[in-house]
Amino acid sequence: DPAQPIDPNQYRFTTHYLENPDWDPIVNSIKGSILARPDSKVKVIFVPTYLNKTDGIFNKDYYELLVGMDVTVFASYYEPWGYTPLESIAFGIPTITTNLAGFGMWAKKTVSGDNLSEGVEVINRTDFNYFEVADAIMNSILALSQKDATDIEEIKQRCFDLARKAEWSKFIDYYLTAFDIAMRHAEERNS
Repeated sequence: DPAQPIDPNQYRFTTHYLENPDWDPIVNSIKGSILARPDSKVKVIFVPTYLNKTDGIFNKDYYELLVGMDVTVFASYYEPWGYTPLESIAFGIPTITTNLAGFGMWAKKTVSGDNLSEGVEVINRTDFNYFEVADAIMNSILALSQKDATDIEEIKQRCFDLARKAEWSKFIDYYLTAFDIAMRHAEERNS
């Protein structure tokens, strides 16, 4: 069976060995799903390694691979900020994130976040809506796949425009203010 790995100790969808594949949440999500079926139109390639040009598969760093993507998805349950979706839009790649990521919260204040055509789609995520989130991601990717080249170029430009609003020069004042507040509180505690 060509879908089975040559080495039975390696999970068939991974490019690298996993220490405990039976405990891996990604492996367990794939097992038994439609993605594991030979007739699935979606092909899974799970790359459980840090992309640093020495992974033995791509031999490229993250940014070299990022520019070849059509869309990224970071459906975080919790992320204080989330640089990966920001990196995506900075490279002109539209991204899907959630309202539980700091970046998603910022994006909702900057654009509506309701449609990937803005460059970022922010999906509402709670403790109890896993399947709704999965459906929203699917629908967003499907809608993007039906766009023509002109639409894709416009979305790419919206990504660049949005990323410029998150440049360090625009955020540094908030960090300086937070630092000043922290220093004042530290001085008050020490006096």
